[in-house]
Amino acid sequence: MSIPKITRQNILAALKYIDENGIPSPNTRTKYGLISDEGKSYPPKYVVAVADYLANGGEKPSTKNFDAVEARRFLVKEGFQVISR
Repeated sequence: MSIPKITRQNILAALKYIDENGIPSPNTRTKYGLISDEGKSYPPKYVVAVADYLANGGEKPSTKNFDAVEARRFLVKEGFQVISR
């Protein structure tokens, strides 16, 4: 398992996409929350999946190729605040 090739800009685009399209119910219950500059909380694994979808294509965002811990670590490394819920 590994995080796909995405950038900080892809992650910011994913947050906008999620704001506009919502979060599917299977992705709403998570142990961690990415906190945006506006104070909104997002599921880190789904954020990475959407960023991958926007950057690299596919039928729909998929969380199958990496786990939540990998997503959390990647987002923290990219400078995002991720907290335990």
